[in-house]
Amino acid sequence: MKLKGKVAIVTAASSDRGSAIAELLASEGASVTINYFKNRKSAESVLKRIENRGGKAMVKQADVTVKASVNKMVKETVRKFGSIDILVNNAHGTIRRKALEATVWNEFTENLNGAIKGAHNCCLAVISEMQKKKWGRIINIMDNIVNEPVKGYTCHITAQSALVGLTRSLAVELGRFGITANLVNAGFTLAKKTPHAPPRIQKAMAEQTPLQRLALPIDIAKAVLFYATDMSDFVTGNCLSVDGGKTMR
Repeated sequence: MKLKGKVAIVTAASSDRGSAIAELLASEGASVTINYFKNRKSAESVLKRIENRGGKAMVKQADVTVKASVNKMVKETVRKFGSIDILVNNAHGTIRRKALEATVWNEFTENLNGAIKGAHNCCLAVISEMQKKKWGRIINIMDNIVNEPVKGYTCHITAQSALVGLTRSLAVELGRFGITANLVNAGFTLAKKTPHAPPRIQKAMAEQTPLQRLALPIDIAKAVLFYATDMSDFVTGNCLSVDGGKTMR
């Protein structure tokens, strides 16, 4: 097992993408805190699947935009599992489509709070635990809509772009402590509830990729696993695109 003895927190782990990440990390031996905001039922389903396979996990509600809520989650994780080694910032907040000329500044801050404030709170809460061990992995999940902008998502794209700067800054600030910070640039991912994309649009998007399909939650999870293990020891400040080759940079 590649992560035996490691402890991970996955935010928004009740979502399709988050659950795939949490379950894969657990299957490789990590003890996982399954964070959720509202959907406790889904989070408990993730817990049950992990435990049925012999893994270790716990469910923890927390609003990542609230510092006290995040700190409580981290303290309970340390209390139960002994440390924090891996943080996966998967929570993004609500994504809405709206024409640029109709947007107001509060909609930008709402998106920034979901993507940046949440990630910032979580990073600050786990850094001291990682520093103690001189080892840590911070993995931020972004959408490849940054590399290929779509009309109507200016607020979301702006917030996701800021996540790139935050990750690179974390890499520079924390490298001397043996802590890496990296990004997974997720392509359009099929989920139980895929917003704003009827089947005909999904088919067209799939045909634009060299691999002729859209991403699955497990595809994103496998990229996270790479960053979480010793295989990425000398990789930090990096952005790994998982979009079937749709955007080549």
